[in-house]
Amino acid sequence: MRRIPLLSSLAGATILLTASISALGAEASTPAQAAGPEKTVSIVWSPAHLVIPVVHVTGEYRAMPKLGVAAIAGYGKSTVKDASGNAIGDSVKLWEAGARAQYYVLGDFDHGMQVGAQALYIGASLADGQLSSRATGLSGGSFLGYKIATHVGFTFDAQLGVQHMIASASATSGTASASASDSAWGPLLNLAIGWSF
Repeated sequence: MRRIPLLSSLAGATILLTASISALGAEASTPAQAAGPEKTVSIVWSPAHLVIPVVHVTGEYRAMPKLGVAAIAGYGKSTVKDASGNAIGDSVKLWEAGARAQYYVLGDFDHGMQVGAQALYIGASLADGQLSSRATGLSGGSFLGYKIATHVGFTFDAQLGVQHMIASASATSGTASASASDSAWGPLLNLAIGWSF
């Protein structure tokens, strides 16, 4: 008589365990099916850089399920103006190139919180008759960020952190020349929108 309750308890436990495993498997596959195929590339640009104006673009590639690597590029021209608002000489050419690596500590490449590091090289040059000037800068820092890529692909990407910047500048006018350099700590801020596919 005691064996029957024991056998029925084992049978009940086996049924519950099997049902639980099946339910977990169904739950694990449902989000992936609902989200569609995973994205492997994100191309975003920074609207804030247009104020300078510089077109600043970042392309990120999913190197591993939770690791993204990115290349950064930017180019633009800006006019130097005097106190009256009149243009002085030719436009200043601006360019930037860099790289970023980010690990998704929460979530994944499509939607998650990032921790990472970024290095960026920035340059500017102006040539106007006898006056020639050039400035370069290098920054490197770490950040926390978050990215959201919607089902259709629209992407919002943001990072906030701290970086160290080193800059140098030189100018030559005829036979006279001058140069200066400096370094400082400052904020690292990226806000970008774009597309993932």
